[in-house]
Amino acid sequence: MVKPLVKTLLLTAGLFSTAAFAHTDEYLDTVVGPNGGQLRMAGAYHFELVLAKDAKAGAPSAVKLYVLDHGNNPQPAKDAKATVLMVSGKTKAKAELLPTGENLLAGSAAYTAAADLKAVVNISIKTDHGEITEQAMFTPFKPVPAKAEAEHEHGHEHGHEQAHEDEKGHQH
Repeated sequence: MVKPLVKTLLLTAGLFSTAAFAHTDEYLDTVVGPNGGQLRMAGAYHFELVLAKDAKAGAPSAVKLYVLDHGNNPQPAKDAKATVLMVSGKTKAKAELLPTGENLLAGSAAYTAAADLKAVVNISIKTDHGEITEQAMFTPFKPVPAKAEAEHEHGHEHGHEQAHEDEKGHQH
């Protein structure tokens, strides 16, 4: 009786460690967000930062932040506000973001779409349990490793297909 319990606890611990690993920045860099942006995890949320790929310095460009849960499902942003500080080389830009949709905060800033651009998001969200403040760092124009993304998607599809193939194989 002890052995099954130990086995269950070890399996559960393994699943939790895999889930925790799945939300690292390294993992999230291999996944394109549901709105085409870069994902980051902070607290109970995933944040997706979407910047204009054609942004040029001196001209205001869109800055969008989507609030999601860990399954990338939309989360209410009506009582949220955020600040985004962007740095590229010696150039800095700042955007104040306000709710503009169910799970979207938006604003604009004069930034340049560049591979070295880094963005720090500070967000406050009012919830039923009080105000939550989170911070996340993004590299929104960093290339997504195509191989890693394809392997991730293939791995999930393969796992489901393999399970169906195994079921079929056992039915013979």
